[in-house]
Order: sequence, then C-alpha cells, then structure tokens
Amino acid sequence: MNQSSTPQVPIWAHLLCGWPLFLVAVGGAVGGGLGGLAYGISISIFKTNVPMPVKIIAPVFIGMAAVVLYFVIAITIFTAIQ
Repeated sequence: MNQSSTPQVPIWAHLLCGWPLFLVAVGGAVGGGLGGLAYGISISIFKTNVPMPVKIIAPVFIGMAAVVLYFVIAITIFTAIQ
C-alpha cells in the first residue's frame, strides 16, 4: 500500500483513541481485547472524512462502551462462578 494514500493520524489522536487501553491493566486479556478493539475502531474513524467534532467525540463514546462491556462480562463471569 502506498504511504501517501493512508491519512496520517496525529499523536494527540492516538492518545485520544488509546485511552481505553487502560483496560489491559484492569482486566487482563479481556480488557486488553476490548481496549484494543475500541482503539482500532476509533483510529479507523479518524482516518475517514467525517467532521472533526465526530472524530473527537466518537472515541470517547466508543471507549465508554468498551468499559461498560468489560463490566458486563466481568459481572457475568463473577455471577456464573458463584
């Protein structure tokens, strides 16, 4: 793939999109998978032509969805063990 055909993502966008990766420290493999998925989706949105406010707001909500999904999975596992 030609380097010039892929849009460059600024460092601040990686930080904005990467905040859900803290789930690795909290949730191990499940948290890392969800955090990585949220990061990948957010970065792919940044590479599109959507308006900048959407590019800034979307990673916040995508990350929050990953956190909520992590807690749903954790509660489900915890109740299944009991």
